[in-house]
Amino acid sequence: MTRFLIKILNIFSEKIGRISSLLVLFLILLVSVSVILRYIFSIGFIWIQDLYIWIHAIFILLGISYTLKMDNHVRIDLLYRNFNKKKRNLINLIGLIIFAIPLTYILLVNGLDYFTRSYNLNEGSKESGGLPNIYILKFFIFFLGILLLLEICRQILSFFSKDD
Repeated sequence: MTRFLIKILNIFSEKIGRISSLLVLFLILLVSVSVILRYIFSIGFIWIQDLYIWIHAIFILLGISYTLKMDNHVRIDLLYRNFNKKKRNLINLIGLIIFAIPLTYILLVNGLDYFTRSYNLNEGSKESGGLPNIYILKFFIFFLGILLLLEICRQILSFFSKDD
């Protein structure tokens, strides 16, 4: 059962990582169109600028849990790189418990409050002609908490289910 759950969480994280990487391509296309419209045709749309800010934020928020899964996050490797795999895994587990779980709790609690407040106010862009419904963007902060929680659970389950 544990291996099945780990497999499902792996697949989910991979899909989120792919979505995040596709958003990077969409962001490049969107910024290119915006530059062409502005500097060749002298046309500018505030909503396009808002949209590429949103896409940029969303691909980062979606990519954080995938980066943690792939173990490509930033760390100070002065001692870590010289440790054997068992010690590195133990350090990662301690880091998850001491740092990642409290951060995830903060993201979940504050992110949900941030999102619901924005939703209840029907908050939109502060710019005239900008995108409405900014609560959609703010939802992704809360969603990051969910993704991190799932990834932390996957890593903890993987740590304790190892046969070696």
